[in-house]
Amino acid sequence: MSKIFLSQNTQAIPIQLIKTVPSDNTSLTSQKFEAKFGQVVFNNGSFFVGANFENKNLSIDPFNKPDYYALGGEIISQLKKTNFQDYQINCDFKITPKELEHLLLGLLQACYNFDKYIKEPKSVNYSFYLAKDLLVLTSESNLNYVDVVSQSVDLARSLVNDTPTAINPTTIIDIINKEFEGQINTTIKILNFEQISELGMEGITAVGKASQHKPVLVHTIINPTKSATKKIVLIGKGLTYDCGGLDIKTSGHMQDMKSDMGGSATMFGVTLALAKLGLNNIELHWISAFAENMIDSNAYKADDILTTYSGQTVEVYNTDAEGRLTLADALTYATLLDPDYIIDAATLTGASIMALSEYNTALMSNDLELKNKLISKFEVEQEPTIYTPMPEFLRKYITGDISDLNNTSTLPRQSGHVTAGLFLSHFVDQNNFRNNQLNIKSPKIYPWVHLDIAGSAFNNKHNSLKVKGATGQSIRSLVGWILDEDKI
Repeated sequence: MSKIFLSQNTQAIPIQLIKTVPSDNTSLTSQKFEAKFGQVVFNNGSFFVGANFENKNLSIDPFNKPDYYALGGEIISQLKKTNFQDYQINCDFKITPKELEHLLLGLLQACYNFDKYIKEPKSVNYSFYLAKDLLVLTSESNLNYVDVVSQSVDLARSLVNDTPTAINPTTIIDIINKEFEGQINTTIKILNFEQISELGMEGITAVGKASQHKPVLVHTIINPTKSATKKIVLIGKGLTYDCGGLDIKTSGHMQDMKSDMGGSATMFGVTLALAKLGLNNIELHWISAFAENMIDSNAYKADDILTTYSGQTVEVYNTDAEGRLTLADALTYATLLDPDYIIDAATLTGASIMALSEYNTALMSNDLELKNKLISKFEVEQEPTIYTPMPEFLRKYITGDISDLNNTSTLPRQSGHVTAGLFLSHFVDQNNFRNNQLNIKSPKIYPWVHLDIAGSAFNNKHNSLKVKGATGQSIRSLVGWILDEDKI
C-alpha cells in the first residue's frame, strides 16, 4: 500500500511542482516541457510537474480550474515507468491545503489496481514525503483523513470491479460485517427475504425473487460520540447484477452490469470512512437493498402491478427499470427514521449519461438549501456534478392509468433521468403513502437529494484519473459534507 509521510526525505527522488520553467534549464525546454498543468517529465534525476493552469475560454463552469486530484494521477502514470519507490514532493509556488489534500488523494488513488484475478499483481507501493514548505500545510490528522478516505474509495472501487459471483446479496453480508468489525460505534441490522416480504416491500422482493440469492435489506447505524442533534440517512442502490429481467438487456449491454451496485458501494465507502473518523453530533444511517435482477419462472413481469412498502402501487412497464423499485422501498423505510436529510446514490439511468456524459453525476433534489450545500461541496472537492431541476410538468408522465405510478416514463426518449428522479420523490413524501400499518400520524416531506451516478461511478477513462472501471467518485464530497454538518 502506498503511503504519505509527514516528514522530509532528501534522499528520495524529487517531484518538483512548478509553474515556470527555470530559464537556465535548457534540458527541460529541449523536452518541450512548458510547465503546463498536467505535464510530467523526468529530467536530471527529478520529476518535473507542470502546474500552470491557463483558462483561455470565457466560462462559468465551476469545475474549470486546476484539478490536483487528476494531477496526482498524471504523476503516478509517469512514476510507473521507473523502478523508484521513494519520492519527495516539492512545490515552488503557494499551494493551498485543499489542493495538497487533493494531490495526495490523487496519488494514492492512482496507485490502486484491481488485480485479484491475475497471476502477477500490478500494484506498486510508493512512499511519498513532503518538503518543508508543504509540511506546514497539513498534519497527522489531515493525513489520517486522506488515508481513511482513500481506503474507503479503494473498498468501493473493488466492490464494483469484482465479479457478480463474488459480490451478491448472499456474500455482501459477510463483507459488511468484516469491514465494520471493531467499530464499536456501529450497529448493523439485516432484514432477510422473509422479513422484507412480511413488511410488504414488494418493490424489493419482486425485483430480486428470480435470483438464487434472495434480496436483503442492510441497515447500518453510526452512533455519534455525543448526543445526536441531527440524523442523516444515506441510501445506495444495490443491484449486484442486472440482466434486465424478462426485458432482458441486448447483446453488449449486459456486460459491466456488476457495476449496478455502485450506489451501495459509494454509501458503504462513505459510511465506513465516517465510522473510522468518528462523528460528534450526527447519527448516520446507511440503507441498501441488495438484489439481483435475474430471469426464472417466477420473475416479475412487465404489466405486473406492485404494491410498495408505502402502499403506493406501481405498474411495471419495463423490468429493466428495477433500481427505482428497490429504492422506493428503501426511501420509504428511511422516512420512518424521521431524518433531517435523505441522500441516495444510484446507477439509475442511461439517460443521465446521454444528457450529462460519464464525467458528471446528476444531482436532483426537492430542497433548495440542501441542494445548494451539496453542490457547493462537490465543487470544492472537484467531483463533476450537475444540478438537474425536476420540472413539475413532467410528473404526469410517471403517473399511472391503472396504478398510482409507472416505473418508466410515458414521455419517450426524453429526460429519462429527470422522470426517474420524480418517481423517487414520491417516496420521500409521506403524504403519498397509503400503508396504514406504517402508523404515520403527521405526514412529512423530507429534504432529499438524489445522485444519479450511472456514468460517473464506472466508466472507461472518462474520469479525473483516466481509469477504466470503478472510480469511487462522490465519496470524498459526501464524507466532507457530512463532516461539515457535524460541526454545525
